[in-house]
Amino acid sequence: MKKDIFKVFSSNLIKMVVTFLTAFIVPMVLSVPSYGYLKTYQFYASYIGISHLGFCDGVYLYYGGKKEDELEHRGLAEQWSSILVYEIIVAVAFVLFGIIKRDLILVCVGFTMVPNVLFTFYSYIFQSVGDFTKYTLIVNIYSTVNMLINLVLVLMRVKDYRIYMVLYVFIECVPFIVGTVLFSKLKWIHFTGFKVAVFSKYVKLGILLMIGNFAYSIFIGIDKWFIKFSLPIEDFSMYSFASQMLTVVNMFITPIAMTLYSNMARRQDHEFEIKIKKTLVCFLMIIPVAIYALKFIISTFMKQYIPAINITSALLITQIFLSLNVAVFVNLYKAYKKQKDYFIRLVISLGVAVLTDGIVTAVQPNVMGYALSTMFSCFVWFVLNMGYFKYMIPGVKELLYVVTLLGIYMGTLLIGNVFVRAAIYVVLYLLLTRSLMPEEWSYGVGQLKSVKGKLSSRG
Repeated sequence: MKKDIFKVFSSNLIKMVVTFLTAFIVPMVLSVPSYGYLKTYQFYASYIGISHLGFCDGVYLYYGGKKEDELEHRGLAEQWSSILVYEIIVAVAFVLFGIIKRDLILVCVGFTMVPNVLFTFYSYIFQSVGDFTKYTLIVNIYSTVNMLINLVLVLMRVKDYRIYMVLYVFIECVPFIVGTVLFSKLKWIHFTGFKVAVFSKYVKLGILLMIGNFAYSIFIGIDKWFIKFSLPIEDFSMYSFASQMLTVVNMFITPIAMTLYSNMARRQDHEFEIKIKKTLVCFLMIIPVAIYALKFIISTFMKQYIPAINITSALLITQIFLSLNVAVFVNLYKAYKKQKDYFIRLVISLGVAVLTDGIVTAVQPNVMGYALSTMFSCFVWFVLNMGYFKYMIPGVKELLYVVTLLGIYMGTLLIGNVFVRAAIYVVLYLLLTRSLMPEEWSYGVGQLKSVKGKLSSRG
């Protein structure tokens, strides 16, 4: 599992650098409203996965835990052809709708549909059979093209968000093209037309997970929907910028989440699952240091986004709970085939999010209120998940560890100097981790020594 995590992490490290760079350099060129419109396209595009009705999720569940040599070529070809034909029809309808509405954002979302969903299909196959080498290759090529195009646009000082948006559609085609080439080389695809039986089979298998994913997409985006329709585009832009700053956390969590499912499905070992959760907790609690660095960068080089600093500080705590939910608990529901229970708890949390966001809207719409509402609803979801997997409920030391570090993080926000903040937090983090989480401390130190040894041997 370590090798798989490293492979995905290495590709995500490149992607993280690209995402982090574009998160800073693009807002420096675009005006705040223009950046808001660009993020609107990306926000709408994030819901494209709903369009396949759970087909890709069904394929993912069907092949989960299997080996590559167990895959049936004809079955893969029928799956690929069916989803391709279906998505082309849906995409054409969406593009026509955008043309009628004279909305370039909707048109671009329509053109993004086919490459986005087909890449999802490819990546789910590779992830389900544990082939992270090919997945890594696709992501690396995509990230490189993404970085080059963004750098060219920024260096040319292009200020029209519509040019960025059209080129982003092209960028989304890159992983689709690379994935298609890889599948063709493996002789996994040839066109067989649309098969109703095939399409319906995998939709039925994945529909609950898709509905869960849809609910999850709404859950993590409900704050933005409220902001989109209750506040000016400048506020949406500011909130989107703050959210984008935390993508660095996702870049670290993604390789763990991707590789955990196949391992959890095979092992179904409570002791292993608890160890993963506690190790992830220790990792997540060092993330607040990133906020101190972000505040310094924004205050020094991006003064127009200074209002986003407080939003980012609140969303960081949200990200800690969200990362644990996604990397650990969602994978547990999948591994034990408990999609219905997953869906019920997610819908309850979504209801809490809608209620709290609705209260913010009714009282006084403001971005900080929506950020705090999101934090609360993510915490509710976390508590519900632990209530279902009771063996994952933290012990006294683990609970004290998390609560103390969160208290220290919020306390250091009162200190003006970001370097002093960071120093205080890092020192206390190391002391608390060593004293309250000794097993995880020893594991982390051992991994660092192992990496150091490998680097020394190469040198």
